[in-house]
Amino acid sequence: MRSIPYFLASFIFALSACDSPNLKNIEGNKKYLTGKWHRFSMENGYSEFDIDSQYIIFYNQKVGRFGLPYKIENDSLKYLTNPYAARIIDYGDSILLEGNDSTKATLYRFKESNVPFKEIPETKDSLSFASYIAGFDKRLIRAFEKAGIKISNGMEKPEEPPYEELLKKRR
Repeated sequence: MRSIPYFLASFIFALSACDSPNLKNIEGNKKYLTGKWHRFSMENGYSEFDIDSQYIIFYNQKVGRFGLPYKIENDSLKYLTNPYAARIIDYGDSILLEGNDSTKATLYRFKESNVPFKEIPETKDSLSFASYIAGFDKRLIRAFEKAGIKISNGMEKPEEPPYEELLKKRR
């Protein structure tokens, strides 16, 4: 009679050991990653991302548009043509990427009701690209202002003289 509880306990332990938590639904992981995202950092500025099931398309003011194929393995994103990999932590409306190069990036999902672009256009001389850039510039300025950085339109008179004038006065 005493052996029945021990047998039952060992059976439950063995059964739970067979259920491996490392087996994850890769297609399900890609579904929460697909969509339109944006981020801001002092190092890289403002960037937007259009992620589908095969590619991550980036656009920012420094390098323009480029795309990279990727795959999801367990809880990590890995580029297929680049050595970068990152652990993904999903927060619903944002994801944290902890890179293998000691970087961290938080991507914020655009609100579905107000997605500002359908896709990042590839051809720079198209009407859709011009429309995208106009919206991108507005979102970029808003991101910099949220970070406390004022961007002037060049029409305002600067409060301080330009750097070159300061150097001339110093001599």
